[in-house]
Amino acid sequence: MRRSVVYTLHFWPPYKHAAHYTGSSDRLRERLTDHALGRGARLTEVQVNAGGSWVLGRVEPGGRDRERYLKRHEASRHCDVCSALEGRDNGRLTTEQALSKAGWNAASEYEQSLLLEIFGISEPPAKGTVPPALEVREIVLAPEPEPVKYGPEIDALVDALIESWTSPKAEPAPEMGIEAGA
Repeated sequence: MRRSVVYTLHFWPPYKHAAHYTGSSDRLRERLTDHALGRGARLTEVQVNAGGSWVLGRVEPGGRDRERYLKRHEASRHCDVCSALEGRDNGRLTTEQALSKAGWNAASEYEQSLLLEIFGISEPPAKGTVPPALEVREIVLAPEPEPVKYGPEIDALVDALIESWTSPKAEPAPEMGIEAGA
């Protein structure tokens, strides 16, 4: 079974008002290929037709519900490229750290050239100066619990309890001495 992911594309340059596209898929590579060929979402199609492109801004586990949530809550807040730019611009990250956070080490040559444009850098960093990105571990769901198997002793105890509760020999509960209407 494939797990569905939610992905955010960081447009370069932005298309009119749109700087990001967020989608979900259980076939990410195939879906990104569809977008690049202009047969994905309408927004990515017009981005391609306008001569624009994008880099992968973030990928996280999730499905349609998570996708809809992100679309309603400002995609740039969930984009690693935007967060890396902000971190570099306010001095929290060096350029190399920001490029790492933006996915430099996993990016193709073309995507690296887009990242250089996005960051306003004319020359790529020296080989080996961009630290590896933090390792992101896949979320692994716990296995379904196995049913507990009871032995004959527990079955006998349960049967005895049921018998004592339903037996006609059982004495009625004593009256509490409370009168009606009191």
